[in-house]
Amino acid sequence: MSDIKTSGPFTTIHRDDDKIVIASDLVYNHIGTHAKPGKGSVFSGNITPDMINDKLVSEAIPERGGGVPVNFGADNGYLLVAPIEVAMQFQDATIRAGSKEDFDPKTKTMVPVPVAEVHTSQPITDFTADIATMLVFPYDPTRSTPEQNKFVENDEELRAAKETGRLYALATAFPGGFSLKEVGGKPVPKDKQDSVPKATAWGGVDNPTWAVIIPGSQTELTMENWNKLAGTEWKR
Repeated sequence: MSDIKTSGPFTTIHRDDDKIVIASDLVYNHIGTHAKPGKGSVFSGNITPDMINDKLVSEAIPERGGGVPVNFGADNGYLLVAPIEVAMQFQDATIRAGSKEDFDPKTKTMVPVPVAEVHTSQPITDFTADIATMLVFPYDPTRSTPEQNKFVENDEELRAAKETGRLYALATAFPGGFSLKEVGGKPVPKDKQDSVPKATAWGGVDNPTWAVIIPGSQTELTMENWNKLAGTEWKR
């Protein structure tokens, strides 16, 4: 029988297939940045940790982990990252300096990474995503915080799941697929379709290879709702 438990900053999802997925407020808060302009692809604003947990209960997780496609319906959001050569094809495209969060394995925290923003006059509705993706991987203590590792080691069930390869961790969730074939109606080169690299590999602002897309049409109802939701607190 599946179950969801919360203890302090950690949530564990106990699945019917005996896999256990651990998530933390650190990850939920990072996912919450996908409701804010300029941080990459954005959800439509209604995604909550409870919705993510429900998908972690029901969706198939590959034994080796990876991208788990999910459908949040109207809340899938907008795909707003692209290779720079694709982003520069959008209407009135201009480059500005921006930043995106990424996990720093040294500090075990999310840190801002300088990236290029490509501003376009195209409306955000041109970038609607038809699916979303959760990244779920086998538990790796080297990519976890000391607090989370201690939590796992002090819990007999979690420790046993880790030792038998049944413990997984939610890394993030974002609009769009794990691989990209097109963005905003523009085809993505085949050599860049397999996956979106970590923000630290985007080439920064001076020599960008990937970019965050900032749509225009600020007066659109969709954009007004997006901007309002960007100021709301990410809550359980």
